[in-house]
Amino acid sequence: MIINTNKPTLKDRVYRQVIEMICNGQLQSSAIITEKQLTAHFGISKSPVREALIQLCHDHVLTSIPRCGYQVIQINGKDVHDLTELRLLIEVGSLPKLIEKTTPEHLKRLHELNRQRENPTKESDVWSSWNRNVEFHLCLIEGTHNEYILDTLSRVLSSCTRAYAQLYALQKETVVLPNDKTHAHPLITEAIENHDLATAQSLLHNDILRMESQLLSMNLL
Repeated sequence: MIINTNKPTLKDRVYRQVIEMICNGQLQSSAIITEKQLTAHFGISKSPVREALIQLCHDHVLTSIPRCGYQVIQINGKDVHDLTELRLLIEVGSLPKLIEKTTPEHLKRLHELNRQRENPTKESDVWSSWNRNVEFHLCLIEGTHNEYILDTLSRVLSSCTRAYAQLYALQKETVVLPNDKTHAHPLITEAIENHDLATAQSLLHNDILRMESQLLSMNLL
């Protein structure tokens, strides 16, 4: 399902906000939520809430517990491995088309994201670093001009973010802020700009594995 980002429906809004509630720790994997609770929380009718819950179950975000409600699905180590494998297929596999179709405007956006990463604000924390990482990868794939590829990657990265949120909530004291100034994103951008496919593929492959390593190092297995 590709969500219309220009005119989101009530169902789309509920879907996104439930994801945000999971990522910011409002909804823990042990909690049970009900359609009635969400209807009251969002102040809307049951229909869009029910539709969003069905979609969230379909996308393996929630699981339905008969006569009880819905529970957040805990992401485990195998999930992270599977998500990483899919990311490699999507992102590294898209590089030939991306290099062919990239534009000066797209490269400009990538360079700007890299500058922001290299010069973080004083308020930056591990979440800021994570979100900048996700933003770069989504912006990168926007260069394919394929909404289906972008939508799929967005969902994959959403699952990665949920995994990060679940772990971060448990291990705040052990999470170390990555060194953004030594990140591979500027090198990936440069390789794409130079139409150097082999280098771009190698750098992007290692960068994706780096995110997997970061998740698994937080004792997810």
